[in-house]
Formats: sequence, C-alpha cells, structure tokens
Amino acid sequence: MDEDKYYELIDIYKNPEHAGKLQDFDVSEEGYSTSCGDTFNVYLKMENGTIKEASFEGNGCIISTVSISKLCSEVVGKSSDKVNSMGLEDVKRIIGIDHISASRVGCALVGLETIKKALAKYKL
Repeated sequence: MDEDKYYELIDIYKNPEHAGKLQDFDVSEEGYSTSCGDTFNVYLKMENGTIKEASFEGNGCIISTVSISKLCSEVVGKSSDKVNSMGLEDVKRIIGIDHISASRVGCALVGLETIKKALAKYKL
C-alpha cells in the first residue's frame, strides 16, 4: 500500500462518514468481528426494498471502520438483492485495497455482514 492510500485510510478512520445513529430508521442490527473484537450497530432507512440511508455506530480497527464507513455510502440507492450479492472482492474495491490478509478478512467484512443481517431482519 502506498503512503497516500495509508493516510487516506487513516483520515477516514478518524473521521468516518455516516457515523452516528439515524434519527429515522426502519431496521438496525449489531455486528461483531471475532477477528479483533470490533462491534458496530448499523441503521438502515428503507423504501420499496432499496436502502435510502445508512449509518453506523461502534468501535473497530482501521480496516473495519473504513469498510463500514465506505459501505454505508456504497449501499445507498441499492436494492436488498444487490447488497446481498456483494462479497469480499466488492469490499476490497470499495475501500481501495487489493490485498487483505486472511487474519483481517473478518474485519473487512463485519460491516457488510451486519448490513446483510439487517436486510434479512427487515424482510421478516
């Protein structure tokens, strides 16, 4: 990873977008990464099966925090089906990292997995 990318990720970690609880949300879910103990709550505002707003609260390492922050931007305007088809390659593209070590994959995916759990809960 080049130095510019490193500092970009540090900046996002320190000042994540979409941090904080939505005032008006339809579904929330708590997620936990066993990789390093990261814990997040995700809040989604839905309309006709599409995510209209997304936010999060919680604490995590740089990888999980950057991932969930950028995912909240990425999923807005997407359908549940589109989000549910996303995986690790999508997360790597979204955060701009080509390689995530095996020990950090759980950190990278905790946000996406939590959003997917929230969507499943919303459908119930």
